[in-house]
Amino acid sequence: MDDRYADNKYIKMAAEKFAANRSEEKLFQLFNVLLKRMLDEGEAPMPMVDVNNAMADLDLSNLGVGNTFQLKQDMRLRIDTVHNGTGVEWIPLYTDEKEMSLQPTTNISVNMGVYDILASALRSDRADGLVINPFSLGLIVPKDILRIVIERYEKMMKEKDDEPNSGE
Repeated sequence: MDDRYADNKYIKMAAEKFAANRSEEKLFQLFNVLLKRMLDEGEAPMPMVDVNNAMADLDLSNLGVGNTFQLKQDMRLRIDTVHNGTGVEWIPLYTDEKEMSLQPTTNISVNMGVYDILASALRSDRADGLVINPFSLGLIVPKDILRIVIERYEKMMKEKDDEPNSGE
């Protein structure tokens, strides 16, 4: 397992606690954990879709560890979404690679900042929000809740940028 995801266990724990007890207190704890991971520049694995099928002709059988390869065409990636039976789509937030491996179709993944994942879910025209660990916990975070967390994070970052440098 990738160490850069180690502190995402706190997201998982806070999400599980909120799912079990949907109290305001547990919701604020989840907010705080998400904010902390964003402030710490935390990352999570993100499944991607090869939009233009650039990897279709890639023969990985002769590729060794550390070898490089070149694609015949530019690759365009799109964040993979998950959907429920009614077709509503969600941007997934997987807390680690084990959680992501529960997704049956992913063939490409990248490390993505937790802030970028949440912001993508908020801005997405396709998705109705975020879902934390969709194939185990499946905690849905709608856009109105995401907006609160993102706006708080962006305000904190602006305040940090506006602080005078202590060395000047």
